[in-house]
Amino acid sequence: MNDLERPRNVFLTGVGGHGVLAVSRVIAEAALARGFDVRRSEVHGMSQRGGSVVSQVRYGPRVHSPLIARGAADSLVSLELLEALRHLHALRRDGVLLANEQRITPAPIGGLTVAYPDDPRGVCEQRVGRAIFLPALDIARELGEEKAANMVMLGAYSVLAPEIPEATWLETIATAFRPRFRELNVAAFGAGREVALRSAGAGAAP
Repeated sequence: MNDLERPRNVFLTGVGGHGVLAVSRVIAEAALARGFDVRRSEVHGMSQRGGSVVSQVRYGPRVHSPLIARGAADSLVSLELLEALRHLHALRRDGVLLANEQRITPAPIGGLTVAYPDDPRGVCEQRVGRAIFLPALDIARELGEEKAANMVMLGAYSVLAPEIPEATWLETIATAFRPRFRELNVAAFGAGREVALRSAGAGAAP
């Protein structure tokens, strides 16, 4: 069952209201269900809507700390494009960036408007060896609920984590959400997984 030689490091980011914590919780619970030792960090940043949110999950045969060292994340999962750019430093050289293409302009600071970068996706592609961009918000809207974009991103991440079978992800999602939300979140997960599987080389583990 424990088929990892070292801990898997997953760095997640987004803004308040994106459901970053829900994604990190499901990853942690799915890893626990597979018998891995799991550590999950506290949130860093502002959790209210619009503020930057970061969560870190580490799982493997033995994990001593919930914090991921700079440049040691196997996967950077970002639910917003600018947040992906802000946290590229977390990713290891051969790590994988998974980014939602959604753009949210930062709130003014001290009355000053913060400009959104012209081409954050292009900068990300230049700085990382492997990146997968998903229209997670559009996919979620097609399913009838834009808040499900986080489960679209989870589905994409699951392709990078073959040590956790698809059945375990689905069982964990079913447990994590109320019955009336399960079908939606399972569908969102499946849609994200399908997009990642279609992406060139996305099926290989980081």
